[in-house]
Amino acid sequence: MSTHLAILPLDIIDTLTAQLNQENPHPGFATRFLRLPHPRTGLASLFLLHDQHSQDDSTKTSSILEVQAISPTNARTWFIGEEVVADGKLMVMTPMDPMFLLMYLLRVPQARVGSKGNFRPMSDIIEEVAATASDASEKDAQKDPSLKVSTDDVISFLSLDFVQSSIKRVCDIKVITEEITVYRYSHDVVLENLKGKVARLSDPRVAEMSRTLVRNLAKDGLMDDGKEGLLESGRMKLACELLSQYLPRDILQDLIASYDFAKLDAHLKTVKDEELALLALAPDTGKRAKAPKAVTAGKGSQKRKKDAKAADDVATGDGDKKKKKDAKSSHGVEQLKKANVAGMSKLSTFFTKKTT
Repeated sequence: MSTHLAILPLDIIDTLTAQLNQENPHPGFATRFLRLPHPRTGLASLFLLHDQHSQDDSTKTSSILEVQAISPTNARTWFIGEEVVADGKLMVMTPMDPMFLLMYLLRVPQARVGSKGNFRPMSDIIEEVAATASDASEKDAQKDPSLKVSTDDVISFLSLDFVQSSIKRVCDIKVITEEITVYRYSHDVVLENLKGKVARLSDPRVAEMSRTLVRNLAKDGLMDDGKEGLLESGRMKLACELLSQYLPRDILQDLIASYDFAKLDAHLKTVKDEELALLALAPDTGKRAKAPKAVTAGKGSQKRKKDAKAADDVATGDGDKKKKKDAKSSHGVEQLKKANVAGMSKLSTFFTKKTT
């Protein structure tokens, strides 16, 4: 069995440890993997489904994590104690909002027919989405079997309680009777909820927790005094870029278009133009600095004479002799030359046969 190094939340480590020690009191809620379409690319990706119970078993919290493999550009290995792991990849598992997966899956029927679609019971939608997602992965699965999306995985995911409770964040809902509720994917509902995420991520208390985001804002000159309005827009645009990792291109474009980034874009363009202007001036400054050396007044003939002498030295070999003569010895060699060697045996005497 192959070994992989992974980083994952502590509660999952505790659950896996309990399962390995056969201490899991909830065998029906075992941690398991699902292969689902990634919301940005549509390619089959690996996700980890995890159930966590409270200490008194009164409540259960479910979550889904994205599994990513970070591969080094060059061949690497891990050393774990006395064991050498040949696979140098690092597995990272991070919690993910099921809304992103729902957004991609439930819009599949609309993308196929090119209209808003009709309100339908969720059971019908799940059946169609599972079949469509599985069929769409067939072409990629022919090249790589790991890219195959299983209908069972899609149905299992869409049937989970915590996923069902998130459907209202991507769908319009109509309650026909107490027993019949119908759903339809809504682009407007999705954008409204995404804008809520942007507002939370762009909050200074959240955005400034990341040093990388702060450096990016400072690099663009948005942290200066008097640029509070641009700074707020900069945080919002960075929040959109963070969400872009889980959004299809068309939804991302509509999300960005819902904000007015005209002043921010103009400022960033000015900053970029200034950087390009400085880069363009740098080579010219170097040329101007070198120019006086090449055209010293009245010394053209002297330069030609020096060049001719250097050519003669190369031709006669005097150049090499001069270099050897001018070469300075190191400090250690000079000290050895001054040492008193009277009475010392020559080094060659140690390698001659002794006379009897």
